[in-house]
Amino acid sequence: MAFERKRLSFAGSLSFLIICALLLIARLIYLYVADAQQFPVNTIKISATYEHIGRQTLEQTISNYSQDSFFTFKSNELQKKLDALPWVKTAKIEKSWPDTIKIRIVEKVPFAIWNDQLITDRGEFLGNEKNSNSSSLPRLIGPENQQTEVLQMYQKLSKLLVVHDLHAKRLRLRANQAWDLTLTNGLKLKLGKRDLELRLRRFCQAYPAVFADKHEQLSSVDLRYARGMAVQWNQQTGR
Repeated sequence: MAFERKRLSFAGSLSFLIICALLLIARLIYLYVADAQQFPVNTIKISATYEHIGRQTLEQTISNYSQDSFFTFKSNELQKKLDALPWVKTAKIEKSWPDTIKIRIVEKVPFAIWNDQLITDRGEFLGNEKNSNSSSLPRLIGPENQQTEVLQMYQKLSKLLVVHDLHAKRLRLRANQAWDLTLTNGLKLKLGKRDLELRLRRFCQAYPAVFADKHEQLSSVDLRYARGMAVQWNQQTGR
């Protein structure tokens, strides 16, 4: 029994020493690959449009990681910080042996102006910033917290219009939940509260024959009638 206990004790000690040796080797290997002098990151390539995200902002965010070694470069941590930056839609980080980090940034694109704020095609707010292209964006107006509803309706109505070579410039949801649509040619359409797509489709079908050659004289068209529409002309000449 004494011999068996000694054998087990020796085996246990040997196993412990082997584990300690393996841990030490692993630690030494880690220290070696983590040495930025042995495996430096010499080049960080950034691909971005810099339309809304400043170059300086990106460089400051990345600078905290430039001293890491190639093998210990904290890609996941940097990824989270880049994703958290305003205007960043996606950020992709790729290591390229032996010493290069490639970073590709895709910016969010403003789709419309909701009241006073830029929003994406998913209704994400992008702030009050206005740029040189904001004047060409459609205007969406409505009660607070209803931007998603108005945005989705704008997208539906735009699909109907484009088939007839017409385009929406402004969509408004009033407090009483009635809808007004303004086209890029300045024509205002009163759509009412229901059957918006049906009413707009009826207008589009009549537009080529009835309104196309007179659109400059038109002021607004009221589509809230079950069997027709009321037209207001710029020159008060009747309907």
